Amino acid sequence: MIKISWGAKTAILYIGFVLLIVTMAVMCFNQKIDLVSEDYYQKELVFQSKIDETKNADALDEKISHIITDKNMELKFPDVFKGKKVTGEILFFRPSDASKDFKTTVQLNEDVQQFIPINNLSKGMYKMQIGWKSNDTAYFKEETVVIP
Repeated sequence: MIKISWGAKTAILYIGFVLLIVTMAVMCFNQKIDLVSEDYYQKELVFQSKIDETKNADALDEKISHIITDKNMELKFPDVFKGKKVTGEILFFRPSDASKDFKTTVQLNEDVQQFIPINNLSKGMYKMQIGWKSNDTAYFKEETVVIP
């Protein structure tokens, strides 16, 4: 049986620790980090307006609903917007990969619905952020959706 001196054991332990630290440092530098948005400092300044817009959306009697079918995501806006001019945008934000984000404008049909083709979206989880305006009142809704 080979006998290892205490000095060799200490050296092996030290070299193992150094290798562990170097490995962790390399892994940290190779980790991809995407910001939520490039101009997040400016967006932080207007955060109170998002809170107010969210309160406006929460105050509606009917909420926006969505259904995912084989080809589309069907968004149904509250009937209170029927016959009114509604403008805004819908952002599908992918937290894991900013290159898969998708943005479109709000374009409601006469039944206050919008159909978004899901072939524009990769499979996985998205944060759907809907910001819209009608009669000088702004609304905002955010929810998590999973594209199958």
